[in-house]
Amino acid sequence: MPKHRAPPTIVDVARTAEVAIGTVSRVLNMPEAVRPDIRQRVLDAIARTKYQRLRQRRAPVVTEAMRRRRRGNFGVLLVGMDGSLAHLPVITEALHGVELATAAEGVNLMLANVPQADRVPAFLAKNQVDGVIVKSPLLGDWRACASAELVAAIARVPHVWLLGLPDNASGDVCTLDTDAGARIAADYLHQKGHRRIGYLHPRPGQTRSESLKLSFMIQAQRLGLSVAAFEKPLSLPVRWPLPAITQPTDIMPLLDRCMAMPVATRPTAMLVSADSIAVQLYAALRERGLQVGKDLSLLSFNHEKPLVGGLNPPLTTIDIRAETIGRRAVERLIWRIDHPEDVVPTKIIVEPVLVEGGSVATIPS
Repeated sequence: MPKHRAPPTIVDVARTAEVAIGTVSRVLNMPEAVRPDIRQRVLDAIARTKYQRLRQRRAPVVTEAMRRRRRGNFGVLLVGMDGSLAHLPVITEALHGVELATAAEGVNLMLANVPQADRVPAFLAKNQVDGVIVKSPLLGDWRACASAELVAAIARVPHVWLLGLPDNASGDVCTLDTDAGARIAADYLHQKGHRRIGYLHPRPGQTRSESLKLSFMIQAQRLGLSVAAFEKPLSLPVRWPLPAITQPTDIMPLLDRCMAMPVATRPTAMLVSADSIAVQLYAALRERGLQVGKDLSLLSFNHEKPLVGGLNPPLTTIDIRAETIGRRAVERLIWRIDHPEDVVPTKIIVEPVLVEGGSVATIPS
């Protein structure tokens, strides 16, 4: 099956040029501030990736609320993430939504990547942005993993968290509706005849995965399904930058624990919280001589087309609509900037949809 590709983003340009995301941002916004050789490398990467900067061709109608955005710049801050995590398609798709929405508003976008969460990016330190969208790992305490200076700098400006809120963080957040996703997953597996479900959880403590597990167990109880969690012990303390799950060995012990169960009580289907984990589960099953959809059915989350396009059988996954989440995050940031008197944090949730593949078999009743 041919792989589908999402539109290239600044993250793709940075990876191709082998520079930081902030460097790409400076080339786009302040090219004179970048060394000529580095600037040319970024420009070459833009050409190779066919990245097109999104700009509004006509000047927007300036309203009174828009005048409050004096600088006309929004920041996007990736913090605490290893490159393997920052470059996941679900994140680049959400950033594409951010780019689309800021372009429609006629607002410049300034990006920075702080993997160690140990410094304040220049656009915050120099007060160059009206607000910031923040993406961090969802495993680890925000105030323990990030420097006090960075925590304080973000708190001083209007900000919205993208794709989830880390522990001990505050502010608005735009993310998926995990309750709706759990309901869709449980109903689909029940419809396909599965009554014993496994929940593969290689990163216990990750806020989105924990929320999904709890919601799914509630939905499973409603339908009379049994759920067995296969998870690693939580390793403390959590250190950033956090990498993605990138090897079958990361989940092999959990799969072996599942397959060692007696056939009469073993799960017939496995639920995972991200396609990046599903890809490794496909590989782990293959290494054990097992087949997805035959020996173990699989349902996932995210719908990361560049990751799953070549899987056989095609993966059944729940599309969290990451691009829409990115757009909604920008809308919320604009609202927050325009209503500084409102201090109540708000959670914006986007309902996901099922994308059916062939990884979930039908079990005759």
